[in-house]
Amino acid sequence: MSKTFILEMTKGTLLFLVLVFQSAFAQLDDQKYLLEYKKGVQLFANNQFAEAQTKFSSLATRNYDNPVVPYAYFYNALSAKEKGNLYQSRVLFRQLFERFYDWDKIDDARIIYTELNFAENYYEEALKNLEIIQDPSFDGLKNEMLKKYIPKLRTISNLKDLYNKFPTQKIIAQELVSKIQSNKYNLKEDLELSDLLTNRFGLKDKKTGNEAEENKESYKSHTLKFAILLPFELSAEQSLITENQYVYDLYAGIQIAKDELKRKDIPVEVYAFDVKKSKSDFINIEKSGNLKSMDVFVGPLYPNPNEEATSFISTHNIIQVHPLSNNLSLISESKNIFLTQPSYTQQTKKTLEYIEQRNLEKSVSIYYGASRKDSVFAATYRREALKLGYKINAFKQFSGNYTKLFNEKGHVFFTGDELGAKLIRILKGQKIDCEVIMSATSFNWTNLNPNIFTENISLIYPEFIDQEKNTVANFNKTYFEKFGSAPSYYSCVGHDILLYFSKMLKDGKEIFKLNMEAGAYTDDYLLGGFDYSHRKNENEIVPIVKYNGSIFTEQHR
Repeated sequence: MSKTFILEMTKGTLLFLVLVFQSAFAQLDDQKYLLEYKKGVQLFANNQFAEAQTKFSSLATRNYDNPVVPYAYFYNALSAKEKGNLYQSRVLFRQLFERFYDWDKIDDARIIYTELNFAENYYEEALKNLEIIQDPSFDGLKNEMLKKYIPKLRTISNLKDLYNKFPTQKIIAQELVSKIQSNKYNLKEDLELSDLLTNRFGLKDKKTGNEAEENKESYKSHTLKFAILLPFELSAEQSLITENQYVYDLYAGIQIAKDELKRKDIPVEVYAFDVKKSKSDFINIEKSGNLKSMDVFVGPLYPNPNEEATSFISTHNIIQVHPLSNNLSLISESKNIFLTQPSYTQQTKKTLEYIEQRNLEKSVSIYYGASRKDSVFAATYRREALKLGYKINAFKQFSGNYTKLFNEKGHVFFTGDELGAKLIRILKGQKIDCEVIMSATSFNWTNLNPNIFTENISLIYPEFIDQEKNTVANFNKTYFEKFGSAPSYYSCVGHDILLYFSKMLKDGKEIFKLNMEAGAYTDDYLLGGFDYSHRKNENEIVPIVKYNGSIFTEQHR
């Protein structure tokens, strides 16, 4: 008794169920492989997509070579799609095409891969694969897909570029003619092109009045384009990424913000590019010509590709956002580059402003960990404190071992990776009960007992997320429903970046800076918000929090 593939498309959504020939499986040598594969299929059928992908990822490797392997590759890609990891799904489909190019169900996989690319606005990749599919049984699906996505291209220039690359596609030509005819002002060459295509494809001269008006409105509205230049690093030999999970979390937060913006009538397109550590990662993308039309770059994270990106944005008037770094040197090259993280100087100034309000003795003891960033932060704190007339009673590295501390009467400042709990115990043991300011990075939050924080301890906490906010609760719920897991800090970063910079840019780049300089924006954001109101390109919001016995509450920003 045999079972077959079923392919169905309803209202633009592809449903692809893979069922294989049972009789063929009985002849496989690797019965254990077959058993694991069937378990994966059952997980997929039960909508347990995360568990299914874990199963298929272990089966979709070059260690196996039997007739079932391409099915495992396919299910691996499809599970990623159903989880919402669309970038990962596209990469996995490409692995399937590369290794099993002659698989008898390859066109079924290509039709889903094509739809994925259209949905993510990778039109050229989608059309390339659409033209590879030669089986006439797919013509109906191909035509429906083109009718759904090609009209979403809003500009004549984009349609012209696409038509030049795919000159046999009638629907592209039809949409291009429609855009030209409904546009109030046209270049002579565009009018000539319209006539040429009308004759070549036997198109109607004009659309109805209502259709023309709709196209005019569509043409007027500007869709913001964000290039996400992050190290996704999904290699051909590794289907699931763990060490770069923060990148996927950040991108997932971006996707949720994109949906929110759509509901607010702010159209945004997001393009993910795998940019790791080398210059060539960026240069190869630049050569493809996909970056010139972008409004915003998020990343790159590493110095070499960032050097290339900085040069590129200056030439093409693109905004660049650094999502994780607080290094001021990154914003020295251009007025179009922004840090979402406050620098150590900014964190220090806000902290001393907070201390000044408490009318403490103007003295401080500074302790820091072994890392370079700890010593830089400590040196910055000392410099800014001296400017304000503070006496520095101690400036000392702390290793975590027992150390005799200065009996400070003013306040203590400390930064040291995961050494904070040890310093607190020593302060208590030596009965030093002055005000203590610590960086939040001084603690391992995974297994920390918050009851170690007494009322005299404050935390400098740029990563603070107020779980009492309605916006945070709603985001957590939406994120879990979409991805099946709780959001991380990086998910919140991605969400806030897309939301903020889209709102600032929605009225055009001409008044982008005016929007930013209007003041602090905090209400709609999961983290502290954004403030670039003093014509600086670093975020000036620095949450300082205290533990009140049950939750952390913000004291100053």
